[in-house]
Parts: sequence; structure tokens; C-alpha cells
Amino acid sequence: MEKFTKAFPSKPLPTKTAKPWALAGVVGSGNLEVLLESGGRPKDAMECHVETSIPGYKASWLAALADFAHHYPAGGTKVTINDQGAPPVLVTLRLRQAYDHLTKGDK
Repeated sequence: MEKFTKAFPSKPLPTKTAKPWALAGVVGSGNLEVLLESGGRPKDAMECHVETSIPGYKASWLAALADFAHHYPAGGTKVTINDQGAPPVLVTLRLRQAYDHLTKGDK
């Protein structure tokens, strides 16, 4: 089990979000859950907390999270990820799904 926390610079989240938090995915074999929470944090950074069952991939996690923070205005959010061995493409998918739920709602 590996756990780490890191903040990434990001443009501020849009001031109006559909709801205060959003969840995408489910913890299970080869999958992960991503929880995004808005508010209560510095507007110029995305705070990330990762817990993964697969040690040794911190550099890959940091690269995926930095890329997301660069391409999506997520400043002021807290991202919590619980992973059970998801591949990098699934990490990006779940981050985007949670972001869409947070900013646009569950349409």
C-alpha cells in the first residue's frame, strides 16, 4: 500500500459548480474511485491524496495528476483517489468523469 499527497498548480475551478462534490468509479480489482470536492482550498492549486495498492508508480501518478491540473481548471479542489491497480488511462477517465459531474451535474 502506498499513500501520498501533493498539490498541483491549476487555474481556479469555475465559481459555480453543479454540486459541492462528485464521485466517479468504484474501488475494485483493476479499478479506482475518484472523489472531487470543491471549496475551502487555495484557488490556485489542486490538492491530491492518493492511496494505491500497487507501490512503485508514484512518478506515473504525479505525471497524470499534473497533466490533469494543467488541462482542467481545478484550482480550489481536493482530489481523493483510492486505487486497486487501475491503468493510467482509467485514472484519466475517472478524473474527467468526476470533473464533469462536479461542474455540469449528473445529466
